[in-house]
Amino acid sequence: MLKSKLSVITAVYNGSDYIEETIKSVLKCCSEINFEYIVLNDGSTDNTLEILNKYENKIRIINKNNSGESDTVSIGFKEASGDLLLVVSADDPLFTERLFTNIFQQFNQNENLMAIYPDWQMIDAGGNVIKVIKVPDYSDDLLIGRCVTLPGPGVVFRKSAALKLNGRNPKWTYVGDYDFWLRLSRLGEIKHRAEVLAQWRHHPSSTSVSKRGLKMAQERILVVEDFLTRYQVSTRLKNKALGNAYYMAARISYFDKNIPAKKYLFKSFKNRKGWVEEAKVYEIFYIFLLPISRIFNPIIDLIFKKFGRSNYGT
Repeated sequence: MLKSKLSVITAVYNGSDYIEETIKSVLKCCSEINFEYIVLNDGSTDNTLEILNKYENKIRIINKNNSGESDTVSIGFKEASGDLLLVVSADDPLFTERLFTNIFQQFNQNENLMAIYPDWQMIDAGGNVIKVIKVPDYSDDLLIGRCVTLPGPGVVFRKSAALKLNGRNPKWTYVGDYDFWLRLSRLGEIKHRAEVLAQWRHHPSSTSVSKRGLKMAQERILVVEDFLTRYQVSTRLKNKALGNAYYMAARISYFDKNIPAKKYLFKSFKNRKGWVEEAKVYEIFYIFLLPISRIFNPIIDLIFKKFGRSNYGT
C-alpha cells in the first residue's frame, strides 16, 4: 500500500516570468492532499532564486549548478519522499485540484499501474486557452510505433518505477521525457484519464518552440534507435517506429535548413517499408521541393496562424 503522499517536482532555469504563478498554482491545487513541493533551481542567473525564497516555508528549495532539465528532474526523483511523483514545468501552472481525485486509490488498486496521464489544454503567454488536446488511450502502437508522446502535462507516476529506471537520461536535451515514458512502458501499465486536468504553455521562449533544429531532429531518431536496441519489440513495430522517427525529424527542417530533410524522408519510407503513418502529403511536397519551398514559409506561417496552428513540424 502507498503512504498516500505526492511529491511535486519543478526544475527551473531563469524562469522568473512564470515560476511564481506556477508555485501558487501547485500550493492551491494540492492543498487537500498530502504532498511536498520540491523546486530545483538549476543555476538560474536571473531573480528566480529571489522569488523561490519568498516561499521557503512552503516549498523545498534545492540550489544546484546548471546541468539541464533531465538531470535536474532526476535529482528531484531521488530527493522525493512521496510514493507518487508529478513533474510540473516552471511555466505550466496547475489549474484544478481534480487532477488528484482518487489518484492514490487507483495506484493502490493496481500494482501494475505505473502512470496516469490526463487530457490537457494549451495556453498562451498570458494564460489564455488556445486549444484543448484530447489525448488517445495508451497503446504501444502510438507511443513506440508512431513516436507519439502520449503522457504530457499532469502525469502522475510511481516513484519506485522512476528510481528503477534511474530517472531521465541526461544525455537527451529535447526528448528526455519521451525516452522516460518509452522505458516506463516496459515496466507496467500506463493509463489515460479522459479529462482535461493539466496545461502546457506555448510561448516563444519555451524549449519545444524556440530550439527546433538539427539537434532536436537528431535526438528524435537516436532516442528511438536506442530504445529498439535495448528492448525487444516486434519487427512490425520496429519498422513503424523507425519510419515515423525519421519522418518527424525530417519535417523539423521547416525551422532549420541544416537538417538533411530529403535524406531523412528517404530513410523514413525505407525503414517503414510502406506508408509512414505520421506523413502528410503537403509536408512531403515541402521537403521534396527544398530549398525552393522555403520562399513560401511566410505564407505558410500566416495560414497556420489564421487557422490556429502554430506548431508546424513538431
